[in-house]
Amino acid sequence: MRTRTPCTILAATVCLTTVLGACTTPSSGSGGGGTKQNVTLTVAEWTNPGAVEFTKELNAKFEKAHPGVTVKLQTAPTANGAWQQLWNSMLHSKSVDVLAQFAPTQQGYAPDYTDLEPGGSAALITSGQLTDLKDQPFMKRYDAADQAAAVGYKGGVYGVMAAEYVGAGALWYKKDLLKKYHVSVPTTFQEFLDACETLKKAGVTPIFVSAKDGMHGGVWQGIANQTLMKGHQPSESVKVSEDRATAFWKGSQSWADPIYKEISQQHQKVMRYIEPGASGVSQQTAPGVWAAQSDNYPFLLDGSWDGAAVQQANPKLNLGFFVMPGTDDPAANRVAFKPDLSWVVPTSTKHKDLAMEWLAMFSEPENYKKWLAATGSISTQPELKNTSLPWMDWLNSHMDDAYPQLTNPWVPAGAPLDAAGPDLYKLAPIGGDSVDTILSRAASAYRKSVDK
Repeated sequence: MRTRTPCTILAATVCLTTVLGACTTPSSGSGGGGTKQNVTLTVAEWTNPGAVEFTKELNAKFEKAHPGVTVKLQTAPTANGAWQQLWNSMLHSKSVDVLAQFAPTQQGYAPDYTDLEPGGSAALITSGQLTDLKDQPFMKRYDAADQAAAVGYKGGVYGVMAAEYVGAGALWYKKDLLKKYHVSVPTTFQEFLDACETLKKAGVTPIFVSAKDGMHGGVWQGIANQTLMKGHQPSESVKVSEDRATAFWKGSQSWADPIYKEISQQHQKVMRYIEPGASGVSQQTAPGVWAAQSDNYPFLLDGSWDGAAVQQANPKLNLGFFVMPGTDDPAANRVAFKPDLSWVVPTSTKHKDLAMEWLAMFSEPENYKKWLAATGSISTQPELKNTSLPWMDWLNSHMDDAYPQLTNPWVPAGAPLDAAGPDLYKLAPIGGDSVDTILSRAASAYRKSVDK
């Protein structure tokens, strides 16, 4: 999972990594009573408080079960590239046994008909630096299709996608405030607009959002996911993404197409109901500020990963969560989840057996339940539900037809930001540009980036 990074179609994916393993003494031991003495496993992860606390507890449990093994935890924030520097240095020094990164498949691979190379953790897979975990016994606990969508590549599965979240169009809401104004959780886009209008006329501002860090992009992305997936089964989301990428690359689709104009216009309708000062709101503080305002801001546009932050800011808040309906077809308004933290094992590890045992312990149901509670992640193990988190009630009831959110058409490294989608910072009311202007600019930037 991540610390609060912008969940927008424009945001570049930040590679996240967790590491098990700087060995100080060579060892071929497989753990347990047969493990040789003085083996050090180094666990490194970004500074998400819930995840760090869980990892400390798991590491202590692992040490107790493996006499002679010491687990060292290192952390770094994702801000200012500190985390990326840490995992890059550990990979370079080959002192890594297990890494946790954003799902590599979600970062995208260059199309097969080009000679361009991917970046990030996807590049680690294509260059043979990550171990195929497909046949590991603990993988049977996880949904095979979800794992393939998140960390799969040409038949292999190069990680354990252990965390996934909802960010595109995700809305926290104050149950008591909606009840006060006789507003129900909407099931269509028009119902959502009507709810916002009712709330606005009652003198409250409907939506709180950090537009400073791009969280308003979740509205656009949520509408796009549901619109583009209309008529498709959840299992087809990867193919829909791939077909769109091919069409963009070959020029038969572009950001200037009518469907993206419709999506952008719907986005603007929602933006009429946001906090007027949203462009100055930081995502780091938004959950706490929103939770403290008991009589205003019924909705918070933010990802499902922020449940702990909201509850910590106001433990008494009667909290709910749902996904904004992006179309007027209730059947099309399904949940799109984003694969997130994925444990991977570098091929350079000197302690592969111990790394696999650590992952096996992590995957045990009792341990994984604690992970879910600590991180607010959606469960990736079909046998486990997030029953311990009350705000998950709506989400749990809508997960049967959920699907991995669509990935953007692939762009080469170094492409302009808006080549990957319209720049919503510049779209009115946040910016001053019209829908036609931002879409035309994005279409031109994409073509220039792939025609070099």
